[in-house]
Amino acid sequence: MKIICQEKHRKYVENVIKDYQYLDVVLVERGLSFHGVAYIFEVHQLDKVIEYLEEIVSSSCIIYAKKNDRYYKVDAHLVVYIEGFSKEAYIHTIDAQFEIKEKLYELEEKLRKYGFIRISKSIIINCRMIDSFEPLLNMKYRVYLKNNVSVEISRTYLKKFREFLEKRF
Repeated sequence: MKIICQEKHRKYVENVIKDYQYLDVVLVERGLSFHGVAYIFEVHQLDKVIEYLEEIVSSSCIIYAKKNDRYYKVDAHLVVYIEGFSKEAYIHTIDAQFEIKEKLYELEEKLRKYGFIRISKSIIINCRMIDSFEPLLNMKYRVYLKNNVSVEISRTYLKKFREFLEKRF
């Protein structure tokens, strides 16, 4: 989440919406400028912001995944990255790994609107779970994720990754 507001309101706004920090939205206080898609709010009407954020959460995407012969509902917002192999794919959260049946290309399309982007033939990442990233010498980038895993963005997917981030940051 990105919040653009007057500095005197920042702590108050951040405290009110702290439970929604993982969402991929931009909130802009009325009267401040921002170029891109954003929710415009007024500090005295943060209850409307909460209603909007609740709508996003309630319409979130659930992925059915398997772990130890049991099936679980995994909220897409909790997924750090998805890794695909020849016949199976795995969802990685902060503290668990699940097997899924969907193909990567299906998940890429389904999860794009939730902040996911493909960075290689075998990996899709949740951009909200990026901790940091750095350029490498071979025209690639290394991305450090919030579950202490690092992955590389291949040259083929680098342009799309940059464009995706520019829209959000």
